[in-house]
Amino acid sequence: MPGHRPAIAIGYAAFVQLRRRPYEQYVRARLGDCELSRRVVEHALRRTELSWPAVLAADPAVFAWRVLGESVADALARSARQGADALHRALPARAADAALLHERLGMPAGAAAELMGLAEPELQVELRTARRLLAATRSRPTP
Repeated sequence: MPGHRPAIAIGYAAFVQLRRRPYEQYVRARLGDCELSRRVVEHALRRTELSWPAVLAADPAVFAWRVLGESVADALARSARQGADALHRALPARAADAALLHERLGMPAGAAAELMGLAEPELQVELRTARRLLAATRSRPTP
């Protein structure tokens, strides 16, 4: 199928065009380093591209978000720094991601859900979880 390959490449290019900037904002908020963030996003997008035909058979947003999260975790593990994002040290990953995108970066809930590969009600559950856990942490007396 000669026309099949270019269509796949065009689909991937469109996916990247829509996601690169929000991915970079997210990773920068997690890592606190612009250059490292750019490299991490490039790495995650490259991994996604290498699997693109298989990714299309599943859910590209879910796959790419998982790869991006793994890439951030790898960068943090290789770094002496903890990263700039206290949310991910205090909350489960999905709740922290939802709170970071929606509350800290100001992304509309629908856009944040779509970026993470979630339905908006799923994102709302994660946001409620984050708020509840953060409120419980703040209300605990410090020793």
